[in-house]
Amino acid sequence: MDISVYEVMKSSGMTAGNTCCCDLYGNPGDYSGIIFEKGFFFLLVINGTARLSDIYGNYDLRCGKLVVLTPSTTSSIGRFDADFSLKIVYIVPSYFDSLTDGQPLYNQVARFLGNYRLPVFDIESERFSYLKQTMSLFGDRLNAMNVYHDGIIRNLCNFFLLQIADTLCTENNDTTVYVKRENEIFRNFKKLLVENYRKHHSIGFYADSLNITTTYLSRVVKSVTGSTVCFHISKMLCSDARRMLECTDMDIKEISDALGFSDQSVFGKFFMRKTGVSPLKFRMKNDLQRREK
Repeated sequence: MDISVYEVMKSSGMTAGNTCCCDLYGNPGDYSGIIFEKGFFFLLVINGTARLSDIYGNYDLRCGKLVVLTPSTTSSIGRFDADFSLKIVYIVPSYFDSLTDGQPLYNQVARFLGNYRLPVFDIESERFSYLKQTMSLFGDRLNAMNVYHDGIIRNLCNFFLLQIADTLCTENNDTTVYVKRENEIFRNFKKLLVENYRKHHSIGFYADSLNITTTYLSRVVKSVTGSTVCFHISKMLCSDARRMLECTDMDIKEISDALGFSDQSVFGKFFMRKTGVSPLKFRMKNDLQRREK
C-alpha cells in the first residue's frame, strides 16, 4: 500500500511558512511506496537506492541524484533498500509562483516536463554537498526567527532555487540560461492544464486564458516540447483515466463524467485510441494481473 508524501511530512516533517522539509530513512513504515503529487518537491538522495516511477517510466535512484517534481507530475518512490536516505524540501505551489527566482529553475526542467520525463539529475560531489547544506537550513529553526521570519524564508527559497538552477545549467548544456518567453508561456499553460483538463478539452480555452491566439500557443508548446497542445491534454486525460480504472471502483460512466466527456461512448473511443483497448478490457486485464501477483 502506498502513502501520500503529505502524510509522511505531517508525521516527521518540519514546517516553516510555505515550506516543509523532511528526512527519509530506509523503508519508512508499513507501506510499499510514497506518492508525490500536486506540489514542488526537491529530492536529494543521500544514500542507498530506490525506484522512482510514474506512468511513463522508472528511474533508479542512488546517492548524488537530484529530483525536481512539479505540480503537473504524479510519481512514487518505492523499492527502498535498508540504507536508503533522502532529503525532501516541499514548496507550496502558489508560494513558488510568487518567488522572483522560480522561473530560471523552471526554465531548466521544462524540456523534461514537455516530454513527460521526470527531471532526474546526477550532481557533482561538491555541488551535492553544498545543496545538502542548504536543504538542512529549512525547518523548525526558521520559526525561531520572529522579526524577519517571512523575509528570511523568501530569500532562502530564492537562493535555494537559484542554486539548483545554477547546478542544472552545467547539466543542460543545450538549455539557455536566460528565461525565454515561450518557456514562461508553457509553464502557465501547464498550470492551467493541471487545474482545468477535466473540464476543458479544447485549445481555445487555454489560449483565451493566456490572452494569446491558438496559433501562437500551438507554436510555443510545439517548440518547447515537440508535441501539440492536444497531445498534452490527451496525456493528462488518459493518465487520469488509467489511474481511476486501476485504483478506484468508479464505473466507466462515472469516470467518463468526471473527466468531462459528453458521454461514455466518446470516452470509450478516446481511451481505445490512446491505449489500444477499451476501458472495460483495461480494467479486467489490470484486475487479473493483480490477482496473479
